[in-house]
Amino acid sequence: MTPFAYLSVLISIVLGLGLTELLSGVQRLVHQRDRIRFHWLPLTWAGLVFVALVQWWWAAFGLRHQVAWNFFSFLLILLVPVLLYLAAALVLPNRIPDGPCDLLNHYRKMQRPFFAALATVNVLEGLRALSVHDQQATLLNLAGVVLLGSLAIVRNLRYHAVITILTAILLLLFIVLEALRIA
Repeated sequence: MTPFAYLSVLISIVLGLGLTELLSGVQRLVHQRDRIRFHWLPLTWAGLVFVALVQWWWAAFGLRHQVAWNFFSFLLILLVPVLLYLAAALVLPNRIPDGPCDLLNHYRKMQRPFFAALATVNVLEGLRALSVHDQQATLLNLAGVVLLGSLAIVRNLRYHAVITILTAILLLLFIVLEALRIA
C-alpha cells in the first residue's frame, strides 16, 4: 500500500462525514418542510458546499504524486476536509425546532463561523497552490479568501446575494479549469 492510499482513507472518511452531515440536513428540511421558512441563500450555500466536498475529493487524487509525506504536511492537507465538514455541519440547521424554522435566521446566526471556515479553506488551498507555483489556483483561492471573508463580516443581504452568485461562478470556473488540466 502506498502512503497516499493509506492517508487518503482518512481524507475520504472526513469528506464522507461532511456529505453525510449535509445530506442529513437536507432530509431534515424535507421531512419538516411544513414548518420551514425557506430562503435561497442557505440552500445555495448547501449546494456549493456539496460541490466543494466532491470537487476536493476528486482533486485530492492529484496528491498521489506527492512523494514525501510527514505528519505535518498530512495534517495541513487534512485540515481542508475538516473545515469543509464544519461548513457542511453549519450551513443547515442541525435540528428543527418544534415551532417554525426560518432558514434565513439560521444563515445569519451561523454566518461568521460558516464563512470563516470556508475562507480558511481558501487560505490553506492558496498556500498549497503557492507552494507548487500554481499561479492560477493561487489567484482563484485569493479571490475566494476575500469574497468569503467579507461574507463573514458584512450583513447586507444584497451583498450576500451578489457575492454568493459570484462565488458560484468562480467555483464552477475553478472546476472547469482544473478539469481541463487534470485530464
